[in-house]
Amino acid sequence: MKTFFQIITLVFIVGSCKTTSSSVKPQPENSITEKYWKLIEINGKPVVLDETMPREAFIILKNEDHRVNGNGGCNTLNGTYEISQGNRIKFSQMASTMMACLNMEIENELKRVLEMTDNYSLSDDGKFLSLNRARMAPLARFEAVYLL
Repeated sequence: MKTFFQIITLVFIVGSCKTTSSSVKPQPENSITEKYWKLIEINGKPVVLDETMPREAFIILKNEDHRVNGNGGCNTLNGTYEISQGNRIKFSQMASTMMACLNMEIENELKRVLEMTDNYSLSDDGKFLSLNRARMAPLARFEAVYLL
């Protein structure tokens, strides 16, 4: 009987020594998640904010529920994403508000890019994110903006 209690005590002690939570996963350095990514280029053309585009186009990849939030320059965008090995990324369930705007070109192109993207690349310094399809030229390029 004494051995039984020793085993139970040992199991309890070993089980309570776990120091990390399985629900918290460390993010790799230069991770693309939880950053504000400002759209700077789409299909090889620079994105310039002007009076026809009332807001800055951007995306934020949230860790929680793998949600993507952003703006196409006029309308709010949201959906989900999935990242897998080899810098693979897939966006899905994308939706947006439907306000009429003077210039919908950038926004419509961004929506197409998110549907087409199957991989990403990150600059060595972590400042620039490119969304790509296969080995084609980048579909879109973003710059990390650090908010104060």
